[in-house]
Amino acid sequence: MEPLRIGIAGAGAIAQRNAREAATSGAAKIVGVFDVNQKVARDMASALKAPFFPTYEDLLRSQEVEAVLLSTPHHLHRPQTVQAANAGKHVLVEKPMANNLEEAEEMIRACRENNVKLSVNYSFRYLPKIRKAKELIDSGLLGTITGVQIVSHQFKDPGYWTGARSNSPDNWRASREKCGGGYLIMNVCHIIDYIYFLTGLKASRIYSEYGTLGSPAEVEDIISISYRLDNGAIGSISASSIMRGTEQSEERIWGTNGSLILNGEGISFYSTRPIDGKRPGQLYHIKKFPTFSWTAEWVRQFAAAVRKADGQPEVSFREGWENLAFIRSAYASLERGAALEVPKFETVR
Repeated sequence: MEPLRIGIAGAGAIAQRNAREAATSGAAKIVGVFDVNQKVARDMASALKAPFFPTYEDLLRSQEVEAVLLSTPHHLHRPQTVQAANAGKHVLVEKPMANNLEEAEEMIRACRENNVKLSVNYSFRYLPKIRKAKELIDSGLLGTITGVQIVSHQFKDPGYWTGARSNSPDNWRASREKCGGGYLIMNVCHIIDYIYFLTGLKASRIYSEYGTLGSPAEVEDIISISYRLDNGAIGSISASSIMRGTEQSEERIWGTNGSLILNGEGISFYSTRPIDGKRPGQLYHIKKFPTFSWTAEWVRQFAAAVRKADGQPEVSFREGWENLAFIRSAYASLERGAALEVPKFETVR
């Protein structure tokens, strides 16, 4: 397959990792780099042996560029995606898709109208651990899913919010206008994506409480969510970026036949049925998984979709929109003081 010729927009820490992974994916070639911080963009272009472009418009005008990879602050995703689509470029964009559903829908319309493909970087679903969990669930491990629990607690120091760790410092993460939210939209969004992927279920109703209790930011650093999935199952999220000490990260999914646990140690599962060659009625653990670049796989899958005339990215704009629908509904729930129905993608025109 001919490598997809990608132009990079953004040269911060995440952008540099994404660019490296794309370059080593075997499915892409980096043919341009842009960032408003021209020094870091030039350095990144030099490291990738790619041309430097002084403006985003210059990058989009290049005939060499077939697609852009946007690793820029959230509030830039909509305008940069629309610009790229209007220039006939395919778009890979960092998560979240946008700050709100109206912006996301404008991105979808622009890509549809210009017949270009759009994918959001929810690439954790390509982790070997997640793929194995999907295999187990699809083989009947859980039966009918009845419950989901997400726990995600860590500590982000003040420098995280002000960009102190970045080679191009900026405090956009602390701004509600620029970021759209805090720990939920920045971090937990990945978990929401792969829970949707694993279960095949979507949230139908949601209620949340959240606050900013220990961070120099306008956005939340702690949140608790209760939600109902579209098959009637009940889910919960407990998450924060202000827990000092040992991080907590675990997801549990259970159903009429068994349960599955995902955490830093790997996968644990129990089933009343024989699964994966294992006897029923016992708890099993899988701790070893191969090293794998999930971002490179995301790029490979996108490149394959572009090269196939009627191909669609595995992580399409639909997945990005549905993830954002969950997040925006959670935020709106506190603002309105009530449980809210989560919008359905079928309403998008």
